[in-house]
Amino acid sequence: MMISTVAGCSRPVHSFGPATTSSARGRSGSFLRFGGPRFNEDFIRVHRCDDQGITHDLSLYYRVYHPSHINSQESPPLIVLHGGPSLPSSYLYPIVQNMPTSRSIIFYDQIGCGQSSQPADERLYSIEKAVSDLKELVRCLGINKFHLLGHSFGGVVAYEYAKFSLEDDEQHHMCLSLTLSNTPANMEISHEESGRLVNSIKEECMLENNASTESDIPASRIVNDRFRKRHECRTENVPEALVTAIQCRGVTFGPDAVRNYIASKPTHLHSSSPRSVDAPNKSVPPVLLIRGEYDFVTEECIKGWRKIFTSDTSRGYREEVLNNCAHYCHLENLQGFGELVKNHCFINDY
Repeated sequence: MMISTVAGCSRPVHSFGPATTSSARGRSGSFLRFGGPRFNEDFIRVHRCDDQGITHDLSLYYRVYHPSHINSQESPPLIVLHGGPSLPSSYLYPIVQNMPTSRSIIFYDQIGCGQSSQPADERLYSIEKAVSDLKELVRCLGINKFHLLGHSFGGVVAYEYAKFSLEDDEQHHMCLSLTLSNTPANMEISHEESGRLVNSIKEECMLENNASTESDIPASRIVNDRFRKRHECRTENVPEALVTAIQCRGVTFGPDAVRNYIASKPTHLHSSSPRSVDAPNKSVPPVLLIRGEYDFVTEECIKGWRKIFTSDTSRGYREEVLNNCAHYCHLENLQGFGELVKNHCFINDY
């Protein structure tokens, strides 16, 4: 069951304004300094309930590139969900450069980061609440058809929204396709794989230290730098978009709320559910899974997706591995990543 934005909450409302003091209402601007694509940006209000039933009124920031096409039936918009869960959406903006101008691209800062509200109370955060916020964004923008792309943790929210859409008989918004970029199906396995890769680098550094004792750089810094360059972002220098996003990190909720996540099939597709008979044509939209060759989201981390989507769960599933890329493929190989997403959306527009 997804959590309603206002369900059953009759106690006082706590209000959190945007993370920045300036209002985004009515603003528009350019992505690139010289003649880049135009965008509109604004806030919507979302409501989250804490464990005591108190409603908290929050601001959720969004940005729409190529906004004149947001209601296009020929090229429905693409909604992009950032990871973290504490990174703001700005590190994903470069995706726009390789997408057609005939398609609106929608980004938003999830609650807890960027220009959206950042309440400190961890009880206001959960994957279910993040899904509910996405549902409210779609409703407020009046979008009937759209594509979803989720990066890292954002892929979890995107998939859970797709599941919610199948399980809600009142859902009237159609998700045409789903792209999961660098998203593990099991967060605990992802954590273990990251630890294994870190330990491998530590052993490598120990062997080097035995051969030479002249390094003045702390061992932990060497390990972190090598992990970044091998398994996070393999560019020579960290891209500015990512540096800025990391510097502006918001609230990291959990960790149990995220770390314990294991992807599962939609409820109505379980053989014991009567809905598997009642709604045989309802299934997850076509799925594209993208990851980097050296991603810390390893082959082991995505086996769960393969198990889910190669059954009768999805209307189509394929995997793409981008060579010499890690966790931020859209920054390491912008053109290759863009082509994959652009084509996936195009073939599933109808």
